[in-house]
Amino acid sequence: MKATLVMSFRMSNGKNTTVSITSPKDGLTGAEVNEVAAEMVAKDALIVNENHLEALDKAYIRTVEETLLP
Repeated sequence: MKATLVMSFRMSNGKNTTVSITSPKDGLTGAEVNEVAAEMVAKDALIVNENHLEALDKAYIRTVEETLLP
């Protein structure tokens, strides 16, 4: 199974943007994600079309199972 950390941020224009990170570490906690997200907002780490991150809206781990066809 493949895992991806998905973080959805609210932007200064009122819209959302998503940051996806493949293969997050096992046992990743919400507190760890919130800490990194807060740092990304504080350091203005991401600007999309001149809009800045305002806050983390939600974060989750997406898992996908791949099955090869014969």
